[in-house]
Amino acid sequence: MAPDKTRTPTFDDELDFSDRFGRPLFEAWEDIAQESLRGKPPSSLQRRTHEGIDIDPLYTAEDVPLDLEEIAGMRRGRTEIASPIDLRDPKGTIGRIVEARDSGADSLWLWVDRRSVSWGRLTTGAFALFQEAADGAPMYLDGRGAAPALAALLAASSRRLDGGFESLRGGFDIDPLGVLASDGTLPTSLVGTLDLMAESLQWCEDNAPRMRTFAVSTLPHVKAGATAVQELAIMLATGVAYLRAMDQRGLAPELVFRRLRFITAVGRDLFMETAKLRALRTVWTRVAGACGVSLEATKAPVHAISSPRCLTVRDPWVNILRGTTAAYSAVIGGADAVTVLPFDSVAGRSDELARRLAINTSTILREESSVDRVRDPAAGSYYVEKLTADLSEAAWTEFQRVEAIGGMIGYLRSGALARELADSLASKKRHVTTLEDRITGISSYPNLEEPILDRQRARRDPRRSPDDEATDVHRAVGADTGSFAEALEAAHGGIVAWELAAILRGSDEKERMSAVATEREAVPFESLRYHSDGQLRSTGVRPRVFLAVFGSSTENRAKKNFISNLLAAGGVISVLGEDLDDPAALASAFEASGSRIAIICASSNRAAEVVPLAAREFRALRARRVLVAGGPGRLEDAWRKAGVNGFIRRGDDAVALLTDIHEAEGVARG
Repeated sequence: MAPDKTRTPTFDDELDFSDRFGRPLFEAWEDIAQESLRGKPPSSLQRRTHEGIDIDPLYTAEDVPLDLEEIAGMRRGRTEIASPIDLRDPKGTIGRIVEARDSGADSLWLWVDRRSVSWGRLTTGAFALFQEAADGAPMYLDGRGAAPALAALLAASSRRLDGGFESLRGGFDIDPLGVLASDGTLPTSLVGTLDLMAESLQWCEDNAPRMRTFAVSTLPHVKAGATAVQELAIMLATGVAYLRAMDQRGLAPELVFRRLRFITAVGRDLFMETAKLRALRTVWTRVAGACGVSLEATKAPVHAISSPRCLTVRDPWVNILRGTTAAYSAVIGGADAVTVLPFDSVAGRSDELARRLAINTSTILREESSVDRVRDPAAGSYYVEKLTADLSEAAWTEFQRVEAIGGMIGYLRSGALARELADSLASKKRHVTTLEDRITGISSYPNLEEPILDRQRARRDPRRSPDDEATDVHRAVGADTGSFAEALEAAHGGIVAWELAAILRGSDEKERMSAVATEREAVPFESLRYHSDGQLRSTGVRPRVFLAVFGSSTENRAKKNFISNLLAAGGVISVLGEDLDDPAALASAFEASGSRIAIICASSNRAAEVVPLAAREFRALRARRVLVAGGPGRLEDAWRKAGVNGFIRRGDDAVALLTDIHEAEGVARG
């Protein structure tokens, strides 16, 4: 019997809407899109990413690969909220651990700063107190070159706890290739560090079943501008390098898979970062298959950290939004642990509010939005599925190229990694300086009135560091070659971290390679703002430019707003002048502005008439620079003869323009 369509449906009815709505056709969408684009084809909306992947304006089922399968190794259960703990101030570490746990953190990511060696005074007793304060929470170490020494201290400290070694949870995160990329050096030879890795891996297998031994971290590579494709290839190449090294030392691949975890930075491109994390699972499963490792063993935990490269010192409150986007991308991408960096972390040592907000960001996403209750939330999205597949294939191809030139170790030693990431960083920097990639609060909507955050900055400790010249400790103990077992015994005796690092070093031989160059994406504009602040402090005024507007406000609104925003991004004040058709009014307004630079902003129907007249007038008033907002077309020669120095067009290098304005205004550099 056919259903009665005149009756109001109830919850007991089987609802079928298929006959009430027509099936949408791609061709119909194309027609509507082309109409809204005023005749341009929808393909004009296509854009190319830094990874070289073309992003279409619309995706359908036909775009999804036919052989698409469920991604193996995806997270099951709750996402772990990992709070960063700064070890530069060991005395305050216990308080920050308690604070993080009280605020809702599930685990702790303890990190050291190369610029400070205060962590070198840490002892087994200190780590025992850290574990007591953590109350059983997993602890992950980011110890840089001193990771084996800190791992020995953490392991030794567990003897003082009721659970012994088996109570250890988290990761030692030893990653010598990551340290070489970041710092360009290791305290000992790479071979010696790999020997320590093998020994500590076997120790964890025998004594600490819930402890991961080493990590593959791409944090330094992301800071150096790595694209998602490069980052995935580096992860694979590094992981395979560790597999080979452990195999040479008699350790089975399945054991290595079981003791490894990935650490990656997540930026502000939501879909790209989501697809990157999903693609990591896909390509790592391929590696496992090539090694003959079971599917269960491929489930390496992924720790996603909001990218410090995307954070800003200026208008730092926007960093809260960046952290939210990163955390959301990480969770729907399948990350097992998520760390949101405090919004003020690049300004100096974070305060309590920033640390609490960072934890709350992940907590709200998990507890109120429930984004981690679905195993693979992005599955079924045509766009994300296609992007995941494209990234996987591109990353695998790049990984094979790295393998062909000697693997990750050869890639590092040859300097090719540093050179290629420098090219990638330069490309990304061009997109930022030309405003193709805009940064809210920095190159878009900058606020010159907002004061910079006052945070304590890290300073280099003048005393000797484990990363500098070797101490005499390894000679005193008679150790020609340090071992993890010796380090554990020394740690039990109360030795401090930097003396322990010297024991593990074993000899004065160091590994040196080309480190990658890093830079936050906001630095070019923040540097200009810094110099503008210096001008304000020394003279009482910021650099300024006279913006001469010809034509109605309605006609010039977009152009005027663009120029004002552009100038503010470099810490330059726009002094607006309107209704300037009378030369006397123009001269009076320019003199009153206090600037020697003029930008002519004229509507298209008046530009040919007013630009040469205004340029001559400004030159007569001894303007140092006369610029025109917009392109000149065929009138460039005539306008330059009238006194125009240059033109401000979309796509030009904004930082170069602002630097020239600073120089013309006499802004001091340094």
